[in-house]
Amino acid sequence: MSVDVEEWFNILDIPGEIPFEKWGDQENRLGRNLERILEVLRTYNVKATCFWLGYFAEKYPELVRTCAAEGHEIASHGYAHIMAYKALRKDFREDITKAKSILEDIIQKPVRGFRAAGFSTIGTSSWVMDEIRAAGYVYDSSIFPGNRTTGGSASSTLGIHTLHTRAGDLLEIPQSMVSLFGQRFCMFGGGYLRLFPYPLVKLGIKQLEKRNLPLVVYVHPREMDPDHPRLKMSPLRRFKSYVNLKTVPYKLSRLCTEYQFRPMNSILNDEGAAENG
Repeated sequence: MSVDVEEWFNILDIPGEIPFEKWGDQENRLGRNLERILEVLRTYNVKATCFWLGYFAEKYPELVRTCAAEGHEIASHGYAHIMAYKALRKDFREDITKAKSILEDIIQKPVRGFRAAGFSTIGTSSWVMDEIRAAGYVYDSSIFPGNRTTGGSASSTLGIHTLHTRAGDLLEIPQSMVSLFGQRFCMFGGGYLRLFPYPLVKLGIKQLEKRNLPLVVYVHPREMDPDHPRLKMSPLRRFKSYVNLKTVPYKLSRLCTEYQFRPMNSILNDEGAAENG
């Protein structure tokens, strides 16, 4: 179970995307929406991985400490929500290093995990993975092993595996995918979780179980808030970004009721977890 901790306006690659320098001018809805997620997790005693944007961690350190105090893993989503494959290498390095430092200063513990904004990695052999490992992260959850508007790599490995970077080994925990008619589909986070009816999500989880693949779920605080402001975007992106927002609390509760979840960093201690697969 994972939470990408960001604001309602952190939607990438759209005409109405809010530039970083104007983030401070926007309405703050993060605290109330994150609390709605935490309340569900408390109810079912589920511990998650919270991938925090460093900007908001810096702005709301007490929210970060609350997540940590309740047993959730604190991981990094970068600082300014930049897309990896569009960034200059030095800018990406500075962004992910800054975020890690801010989070570690807040919780006084090492931050071990990273997830790129928008799963914006393409393949596994680029300099992006070298920089993630060189920044001190020991696992990554940025690979979307299917087709996607922002990033994605349909040929990437589906299971948990080790990437051999120039800076050392990096454990990769990719987003969960199911196969249908020779195509890969995600059903377990963001617009995908919102789009598919819950019975289909359960069928997808059964396919993962049969193939011995992990279930990785991700949600955003804005998805607990059907009334949040809307951004300017194409009709298709509007559909993807806002479809079925009202179903998220129900689906999140059902998942927490029917399945067992744990933070991602616990996988690092599993025997054989780092084997290629």
